[in-house]
Amino acid sequence: MVDRLMPPILVHQTLHGYNDGHRLISSSMALDGADARIMLVMSDLSGPGVKPSPDGYLTGYPLEKSGRYVLARTWSAPEMPRPGCVWTHSLIIENADLAKLTSAQGLLEAFSRPEDPITRPLYELSIPVPLEPRLDVSLRTERARALLHALYSFADRTIVSEADTNSPFEDERVVTAIWMQQWPRLRRTFGFCTLSGMDRSGKGVTLDLQLAREHERQLLSKFPNAVFADGSDFTDELQPLLVDLVHPAKSTLREFLRRTGGDVDGGRRAMLPLCKLHKSLLASHPPDLSSAVYALATLDGDGRRQARSVRMLVAREALKAADHIEDTVLEFLLDTLEAIDPVEHANLLGQLGFVLWRRSPRRFHSALLAGGFLGDAASRALEEMQPGQIVTGLEANGDIAADIADRRPDLLVHTDFWEIPDVPDALATRISERDIGAAALALLAAGRVGPAETIISRVNPVDLIGALESDEANPIAAGEWLAALCRNRNQTAAVLATGLVRRISTVVTIARLSHPDEVPNAYGDDPWLISLLAASGPLNHSDQDFLAAFLLARALGRESRSQAELLQYSFTRVYKAFQERRFSSEVERLATWRLNGGGWFVWDNCSRLRETVTGRFVDHELDPGIFGRLTDDGSLAISLIDEAARTGRGRRYLERVRKALKDAGEKDFKATADYIVKKLE
Repeated sequence: MVDRLMPPILVHQTLHGYNDGHRLISSSMALDGADARIMLVMSDLSGPGVKPSPDGYLTGYPLEKSGRYVLARTWSAPEMPRPGCVWTHSLIIENADLAKLTSAQGLLEAFSRPEDPITRPLYELSIPVPLEPRLDVSLRTERARALLHALYSFADRTIVSEADTNSPFEDERVVTAIWMQQWPRLRRTFGFCTLSGMDRSGKGVTLDLQLAREHERQLLSKFPNAVFADGSDFTDELQPLLVDLVHPAKSTLREFLRRTGGDVDGGRRAMLPLCKLHKSLLASHPPDLSSAVYALATLDGDGRRQARSVRMLVAREALKAADHIEDTVLEFLLDTLEAIDPVEHANLLGQLGFVLWRRSPRRFHSALLAGGFLGDAASRALEEMQPGQIVTGLEANGDIAADIADRRPDLLVHTDFWEIPDVPDALATRISERDIGAAALALLAAGRVGPAETIISRVNPVDLIGALESDEANPIAAGEWLAALCRNRNQTAAVLATGLVRRISTVVTIARLSHPDEVPNAYGDDPWLISLLAASGPLNHSDQDFLAAFLLARALGRESRSQAELLQYSFTRVYKAFQERRFSSEVERLATWRLNGGGWFVWDNCSRLRETVTGRFVDHELDPGIFGRLTDDGSLAISLIDEAARTGRGRRYLERVRKALKDAGEKDFKATADYIVKKLE
């Protein structure tokens, strides 16, 4: 109820009418140019053929730019010389004053039709309007039902309805009662006209509700974008609104709307959710929190948190029953926790860290970043959670993984963490030196390729080859990592030199991705030789031939310090491949790359190979014992001895070969030693 002792509000007024055209006749205030233009249009006749009753019709609309609202009454002016002339008396109300009103009665009583002659000074003064108390009124219930349903069920559309030509006053009572029922923020934007001859929206303002004298079919043709309020349906959620219109003193709804409507957007769209909130919180015992949360979610459809006071009320009720509320309510509670007084609810909030993560990792993350009491609770929970629990929460929230991993770096060595698609590769740069080996295996098992070069440049070669050849590693990813490894010459050498390469197929893969001279060998045995001695496993003929050709090319270059051993590994297989002509053209080019051109009579690849390899052993004084064991094919061994014996230097080298074989006492190569003796006689 309004206090009768409250002072009246003061409203400005204008009078528009005919004066050589429809014009402003008198005003109690200077109008802004934009407001003046809107009022000039809205004060004119509401459409062609409109014939107002003797009491006229009402138009209400906002002046948004100046923060005011206009309520106007328009009468016919048959005394004017031009047909269709009207008088319009407009009351201009400050929005702050409009919020104080609980009844439109004082405004309606302030209207005054000009007499002839016009007394202009009457319209040049502001008018005091008393704040009338709202009282129970006799309204046409069916009419109110139809308008309420249309206005709030089709909240984004203009509503049009057939005017009651027999009782226009009844229409005014219903429309102004609906207007006054609205909370102030909605009331100051609500536009209406109780007699429209055409759609008046688009004239500088938008009218939510328009009444016209045509029947439904004609109305829809004149108002093509409007919804016709025919009263055939009624949403149950609006029943409290109807009760409040007729018996406002018995309802708590209007006060609820007034208190909550100030912090909601959405205009008429907010009415249904607010009615549901009122019912679920104030008309249900105990409160129906699920319905309340659903209504709040409807209000928040545009992404902005609204109805903060109600949100706090729902959150406090949910805190009281945190162990029993439904999932949707719990999610709402977690979303609202930062607004709860941490001192008042310290014990309960301290237990919610784990619940926060399980129900909403994103809110958990926000709490971590924001700090405060809830942030501390989240931090403690994060410290105590198992990695698997954390990963489960990150699976659908990979974009927060970086911040979580900063606080739990042990996640970076878990395969299931890296299997989350949204976890960025860049996190690999945060892996500690201590964990880099385990992380390499986790990344490979997860099929991650992006961090390969970063990890390869940092990881211990022993850990790297262990990860690359692990049964857990994704085969496709392992291939990509090997390609990245081969772009790092020193690390490739280190990996091969570990002596821990278990699979000969790994050696072949690295060879196919490398140049024969790329891997450095500044000291010690050639990394390629070390890996050959350690690795095992099956290879198909194609891979065997390629590896032999590759190692032959390396042995004949300048990089390797194990030329003799590499030649021993590759010579026989390359020779047989030349004989059988089984090399592909690409592998044959590799195998012949560093062979001597040969003389006039040395034109085939087998001869070139014998000449080149023999020359390398003789000229570079490579291990004579290895030359003597270069092949286990007797006839091929004899051809190598014949090749060496062609020169004096070669014959001297053969003497060293014979001595090496004799000293070794190897029976398998006795025939070779004996042939050398005969050759040198």
